[in-house]
Amino acid sequence: MRRRSGPEHGLLVLARELAVLRARTGLSLDALARRTTASRSSWHRYLNGTLLPPRALVQELCALADEPPGRLLALWDLAAEPGGPPPPPPPPSEPGPRPSRPVRDRARPRLRRPVLTTVLAGGLALAAVLAAVSLPRDSASDSRPEPLRPGCTGAECTGRSSQPQACAIAGSGTRTVAERRPERGPSMDIRYSPFCEASWARIWFGRVGDRVEISAPGQGTRWTEIKDRFDAEGYLSTPMVGGGPEGLKACLILGDTAERHCLTS
Repeated sequence: MRRRSGPEHGLLVLARELAVLRARTGLSLDALARRTTASRSSWHRYLNGTLLPPRALVQELCALADEPPGRLLALWDLAAEPGGPPPPPPPPSEPGPRPSRPVRDRARPRLRRPVLTTVLAGGLALAAVLAAVSLPRDSASDSRPEPLRPGCTGAECTGRSSQPQACAIAGSGTRTVAERRPERGPSMDIRYSPFCEASWARIWFGRVGDRVEISAPGQGTRWTEIKDRFDAEGYLSTPMVGGGPEGLKACLILGDTAERHCLTS
């Protein structure tokens, strides 16, 4: 974490993209702080572009927003680059008259070439990163990005969270296979990821004490519960069970009445 003096384009662009992801999650700053490793006040500074967040924290937000982290990490790398040419060298520790030099030595341009080369190389490197982030790739290019792989598949996913395992990322084909949306009270659904070959249940509009669980043949039952108002502000997902989309069962248990509402796929 480093404070920045003066406006820097890379840091502001990163902050803007982080704010977009935070809005996508639907989480308040308090809820965001609860679900990540940063405090509410730190998130406020990161999203305003006054402080560079830790790189790992950018990955945490990408996971919450179901966003592949590559683009945001490239922006982080750009924002973390030094904002200008190298600082001047410090003065000598023992001040005194400098030895005289022939005039021709002071005028020789090759003494300045290493500094000029470093500045030019740094500028070209930053431009290359910015171009890679901002411009679409040429479809005819021979270089292809390595395909993203899921963190788990099938029974390996049982008991794990869908977001850190990349099971719910955009383009993964994740879909809702059953849902319950009453006019009042909490809603729930069952989500299936063909990318990971695993499923989970979600609850929203719930209250503290409400619980949702999901089960699959041979995978047992996984559940989660709304513990406070922060959990109730957005979607709350169970750990995954391997398998699906057929043969799944999810149940919503109301905290105040213990009434059960179940779905099957």
